[in-house]
Amino acid sequence: MSGIRLRRGRGVGHAAALAQLTTGSATAVIGPRLMRDLLGAAPSGATTVVTAEQDGALLGYAHLSIGPGTAWLVSAAVDPAHRRQGLGDALLGEATAVARAAGARTLRLSGRPEGYAAPGVDRERDPGTVRFLERWGARPGATALAMTRPLLDLPAPADRPGVSVRECREQDVPELLSLVEEQIDPAWTDVLRIPAGRPEHRDRILLARTPDGELLGFAGWGLVGRDPSRFGPFGVVPAARGRGAGAALLDAALHRMAGEGLAHAWFQWTAPDSPAHRLYASRGFTRLRTYVPYTLPLDVDGDRTGHRGARGRHDDQDPPGHQNHRGHQNHRGHQEGLLR
Repeated sequence: MSGIRLRRGRGVGHAAALAQLTTGSATAVIGPRLMRDLLGAAPSGATTVVTAEQDGALLGYAHLSIGPGTAWLVSAAVDPAHRRQGLGDALLGEATAVARAAGARTLRLSGRPEGYAAPGVDRERDPGTVRFLERWGARPGATALAMTRPLLDLPAPADRPGVSVRECREQDVPELLSLVEEQIDPAWTDVLRIPAGRPEHRDRILLARTPDGELLGFAGWGLVGRDPSRFGPFGVVPAARGRGAGAALLDAALHRMAGEGLAHAWFQWTAPDSPAHRLYASRGFTRLRTYVPYTLPLDVDGDRTGHRGARGRHDDQDPPGHQNHRGHQNHRGHQEGLLR
């Protein structure tokens, strides 16, 4: 790693160069537009991009996003011509140092609520990244299935007494956000807040209610990223599960998507053999890809991994709220794949 500099601070303005490094990734190829979206999804003070550079050439990067107690490695990659030289170790070591300095106790390689390129690592296609992460002590989580369904052969939706589905209206938004925050998934509240506040996006959010007006759940599409074919988020309150609200929402959403001229629906994450998976399968969804999220425990008082220090000069450009941290420890194994 002679002459390699680790820097912090590249962001949206360098999206094209960062995206180029993901070409050929076995888990997620990220184009310039998606890279810009991912870099800009979280507040600037919560985002750090660590880069490895030599003589002005960009050799690798790690995109880190900080949340309360948790950090996400949104994406990372090393130029194929410079792998097996310790760059992946240096980048991950610097990312963990930034995360620890910000108070994070875990680093997740999985679905960041504000947006992600993949919900984990494709173990089947990307075994090198799996070996790299596991050498660092990262722990695999529950499998995440990505699924898809064509929209050209939808059956007529069944009538479901006791459940009505309609578009979200402006006056519904506070109730929807409160329900999601308290009963479904707080991480989705911020995902929904912006599209729910815009009329042009709000018509892609459907609500299910009982005849007396009780809100049971919601379904959306085209809310995450730029692809209107991406289904979700989608959730039903625990007390209403098994009563047909989820099926009514899914059926209505798929028909609305077909009515927009969309050819297929897809999403990136559901748990195998879960009630949601069984519902999707009953509606003709099939497996697209399988991912495994990983979590790397962090010790805020020091590195517990015992990895040796990475070599390279650091030119730190810390965003607001991030402490400068040098002298971190690192792993000296070889990266054989692309992170995320």
